[in-house]
Amino acid sequence: MSFHKHDHLAGEKPGSHKGQTLLAVVFFTVWIVDSFLLRLTTLLFSARVAWLCVPVGSAVLLLSLYLMNASHHQIFDTKVQGVATGGVYGRVKHPMYLGTLLVYLGLAVMTLSLASILVWMVAAAYYNALANYEENLLEERFGGEYLEYRKSVRKWLPF
Repeated sequence: MSFHKHDHLAGEKPGSHKGQTLLAVVFFTVWIVDSFLLRLTTLLFSARVAWLCVPVGSAVLLLSLYLMNASHHQIFDTKVQGVATGGVYGRVKHPMYLGTLLVYLGLAVMTLSLASILVWMVAAAYYNALANYEENLLEERFGGEYLEYRKSVRKWLPF
């Protein structure tokens, strides 16, 4: 097991960057092709629902950007010792992963692409597996400190 130079990181699942990159390529390809070219599964989308889908999807995208920026800043720009428990990490355990999933979801909602939502479901399962792996590493590394954090903060949704 290798540790990052940052004291509060326990490591990542081998190959996770390749998996995340592949998922991003698949998602964006499916979303673009389905939403703008073939329109095979966007049957529910129309001008009548666009006034709702676009603002809701945009709000989800803004939330995703906030989560990714805030979590990245907290982990990489501050000198956290031990388990990161403040800021967005005080609300959810995996704000970076959640932010990524919300980007995909926000885009899928904007065009109501059912094919994109299916890819999002695969991505959610993949990111959940990554999160489980990292939680086990954090528990090994930080023991009771991480177990207390794990009990008090939700994995994905703050409510």
